[in-house]
Amino acid sequence: MAHVFNPALLHRLDDPNRLDYQNPLKLIEKMHPHPNTSMMDFGAGAGYFTFPIAKSFPENSPVHVIDIQKEMLDHLIKRAKDQDLSGRIQPHLLETFPLSVPDGSVGLAWMVNVFHEIDDRKSALSEIFRILAPGASLFIVDWKPEETPMGPPLSERVPEVEIITSLLEAGFALIRSWEIYSMHLVVEAQKGLA
Repeated sequence: MAHVFNPALLHRLDDPNRLDYQNPLKLIEKMHPHPNTSMMDFGAGAGYFTFPIAKSFPENSPVHVIDIQKEMLDHLIKRAKDQDLSGRIQPHLLETFPLSVPDGSVGLAWMVNVFHEIDDRKSALSEIFRILAPGASLFIVDWKPEETPMGPPLSERVPEVEIITSLLEAGFALIRSWEIYSMHLVVEAQKGLA
C-alpha cells in the first residue's frame, strides 16, 4: 500500500465536519443498487459511508465491509451494534484475494479515499468486478490530484484518467464521472450485462 490510514486517527474519519466536504447523501443520490443483492464497502474504515448507505437501501442485505486493518473492522463492528446494523454487516479482513464473497452477488460497491492507497489495483479491481452482479456499479471516490486543505500528499493522489484506465483494464464497460465533491473525484464504473 502506498499509504495506509493510521487507526490512531480514527476520530478524523468520524469528524462531523466531514459532512461539509464529503456528505454521503450526495453520493447516495447517484446510487441505484440492484434489489435483493448484497452491497460492499471496499476499504470501509470506520464506516462513515457504510452506515448511511446501508440505511438508505435496507432491502440490500448483507453489507460486506472489507478492510486490511483489524482495528478498523473492530471499530466498525462496534459502531454497527450501536446503530442496530450488526445483523447486516459482514466483515472481511483483507489479507489476500479472492474474498469470501460469491461471484456476481453484489449489486453495489464503493470505495472512498482508498484508491490511492492500493498498490495492486489490477487485482483489487478484478476481484470487485468478479463479485459485482451484471449491470451493478462500483463508485470510486478519491482525492483530486490538486492542492486541498487536507488529504494525502499530492505525490500519492491518482489522476482521473489513471482511475478510468485501471477500470477499463479490469473489464468495466460503462464509466462516468460525477461532480459531487469539491476536493474529491467521483467515478462510477458499471459491469456490463453480458
